[in-house]
Amino acid sequence: MYQNFFGLQEAPFSIAPDPHYLYLSERHQEALAHLTQGLNGSGGFILLTGEVGTGKTTVSRALLEQLPETTNTAFILNPMLNEDELLASLCDEFGIRYQKRSATRKTLTDKLSQFLLAAHERGEQCVVLIDEAQHLKPQVLEQLRLLTNLETHQAKLLRVILIGQPELQDLLRRRELRQLAQRITARYHILPLTEKDTERYIAYRLQIAGAVKPLFSHAACIAAHKATQGVPRLLNLVCDRALLAAYTDSAAAVQPKHIKTAVAELEGPARPERASGRSFLLWLLIIVVMALLAVAGWQWQKELPASAGSAAAESQSESRNTDYQAATALARAWELPQPPQQQRFCDWVKQYQLACLRQPLSMRELRAIDYPVVLFRQQREATLVSQQQAVDTQGWNGDILLLYRHPFMAAAMDEEQQQQWLQQELKRHLPAADANLSASEQFTRLQRQQGLPVTGQLDAPTLAWLSARYYANVPRLSEAQE
Repeated sequence: MYQNFFGLQEAPFSIAPDPHYLYLSERHQEALAHLTQGLNGSGGFILLTGEVGTGKTTVSRALLEQLPETTNTAFILNPMLNEDELLASLCDEFGIRYQKRSATRKTLTDKLSQFLLAAHERGEQCVVLIDEAQHLKPQVLEQLRLLTNLETHQAKLLRVILIGQPELQDLLRRRELRQLAQRITARYHILPLTEKDTERYIAYRLQIAGAVKPLFSHAACIAAHKATQGVPRLLNLVCDRALLAAYTDSAAAVQPKHIKTAVAELEGPARPERASGRSFLLWLLIIVVMALLAVAGWQWQKELPASAGSAAAESQSESRNTDYQAATALARAWELPQPPQQQRFCDWVKQYQLACLRQPLSMRELRAIDYPVVLFRQQREATLVSQQQAVDTQGWNGDILLLYRHPFMAAAMDEEQQQQWLQQELKRHLPAADANLSASEQFTRLQRQQGLPVTGQLDAPTLAWLSARYYANVPRLSEAQE
């Protein structure tokens, strides 16, 4: 309806997975790099997770487009299968002929084994991609693991890419699937688009659809990001309705008010409250909500570091406000949404695979970690340190709030995988001569070399330092914005 008005050749925000509109944000590119590395490795399983609508299918399509022509690919789009149905589906996808009526599990397994061995002899790779894998039964996952047992001295004959929602990580933590979890050599959890990527995403899709000028104002892009939290599928829905609202308004470009109209239409009309004589219950509900908010406010204050001069009761409200503003500034530096006031900040950031570091540190130690950090001063002030420059530390007694990407949470590692990751990172950052030292000695050596608190163990500052070097495109102290 609005396409002719805006000079568009087609609808730019269809929710259909059209590869013509494929947009890879920085986070999607990072996910793609992890998966590509996994396919080039020697492992059997690759894991890609993310919330609904964050672009898992986008990344998987981009991955498949990069595969060489010598790759045999099987798609399993319906994960609600039993073991026999899985084997039959794999045979169908790979074009393996078998007697459908008399096929047994052994027959299907033998057919697949012969196919995989023949493909390997021809120099071909075989890849299975399973979408919505969080719905797979443990028995089916175990059957997949058994298939990946086929291997040469150098590599597996079958690679399996599991794509699913965060519940898939919980499923793979089950004890009966620990052998499979240990075979996951690459994993990535996709986060929503950042505010900058949201604006680029909107502009990109409009350009592909034929737009010759910007159709969304900068303010409208920001409003769209806040309304959708950067989830691409929700962005498509909101932006499509916003274009319709702008067309109805005869506006040359979408403005924040059109985003607001679009969100209201998608959420539907508010339910009218039914008149009743239950005023007592209504007042009771209000009292309970007020009590819960009061408790939440107390928890928020307890969660963040308090300023040294906040002991007086009359300063508690001001201190809570300072803490929340500090948390908001830190969230903005990480390009996260506005944090809720009714939830502990350090609990809230866990959904983004982030962790809080709140112990007192010196400025030298903070510079070594190189992440954006909030300094809490005695005058109930909070400062976001965001530049590699001299910082006025007057009134600061070491109280901080710092976020870092927690590698164990981001990759859903079990204890054995955590140890493997640590050994790999220590080997990367320490000289070869230190390889024979004990773990405690290695941590001590690393901490002394990098100017970190010397504890001889994997503490939060050391893990934050390792995280900053492991992840290449995350906010740094020298890159964060005020």
